[in-house]
Amino acid sequence: MKAQKEALFAAESRVNEEEIIKKVSTSFYDWYLMRINSLTDTVPFDYIFVEGKNGKCKVNFEPYFTQLKKLGTISEKFMNREIKRAESCIKHMETVDWIEYDKSEAYEYEDYCPDCYYMYWVRSQEPYTGVDIVKTVKKENIWYSTLQFFNTYDGKTYRENNLTPVVKIENENGKWMITEITL
Repeated sequence: MKAQKEALFAAESRVNEEEIIKKVSTSFYDWYLMRINSLTDTVPFDYIFVEGKNGKCKVNFEPYFTQLKKLGTISEKFMNREIKRAESCIKHMETVDWIEYDKSEAYEYEDYCPDCYYMYWVRSQEPYTGVDIVKTVKKENIWYSTLQFFNTYDGKTYRENNLTPVVKIENENGKWMITEITL
């Protein structure tokens, strides 16, 4: 009887964990797609450029990271990877005069800052309607969820098969957090 109760508890715990993982898996993209699809939203969905020291440009992550922290599902590891991802952009923009940048077209800096040209997390200039989970697997104590984007037109759903992000979710201090997204 005791063994049956323990097995039932373990099974219930696994189901609850999987439900949490499903919610965490799409949390970033649910937020991101809402931001990039809004015509009036001014919430940053990536780093922004501001005037820095000595009249030069500065890459500012603070507004973006503030939004990610509010989700409660994004790890510091993920945010550190975001800074690393933008390293060449950060270095280059520190050499650009703010006045020069402010008068320029965004495409002028795409060699160093490709996010000026397209939305990094969907690898496109066009947003998607939503995202679904295709597969979720657990390896040791890390979850991996493969996602698939879709668009909805005229009441029909069209799946995007060219880009399937893999979301890595780790337990940090008893909470499941996104630590990496691989495109």
